[in-house]
Amino acid sequence: MKEFKIFQHPTGKQEAVKQGWSWPGFFFGPIWALVKKLWGLGVVLLVIVLFLSAVPVETEAGMLTTLIMLVIYIVCGVNGNSWREKNLRSRGYEHLDTVSAANPDGAIAVFIKGRQENSPVE
Repeated sequence: MKEFKIFQHPTGKQEAVKQGWSWPGFFFGPIWALVKKLWGLGVVLLVIVLFLSAVPVETEAGMLTTLIMLVIYIVCGVNGNSWREKNLRSRGYEHLDTVSAANPDGAIAVFIKGRQENSPVE
């Protein structure tokens, strides 16, 4: 089981953000950022990665760029989920709860079930 923070937009849409390391952020960096609506970060990462990818790997500069790209992807893995939380808050989402679940959809289901159980019966 993983810990997820549950965020809710005023329109009622809910998002679950896993706590800790972001595997999708690590493996897919710029693409992951764009999919998660982290537009500025995604574009900057994409430009950097494309620029660094143009350097031939066989050169000393190529080995350095490979190391720099690895560091970029590690930084995305370490900070990805906190960047996502900050982005959700900036878009009007409010942190409501933290729950344990196997995946984001399960976390939202646990949150909704807990909310229904705690609501007063009419």
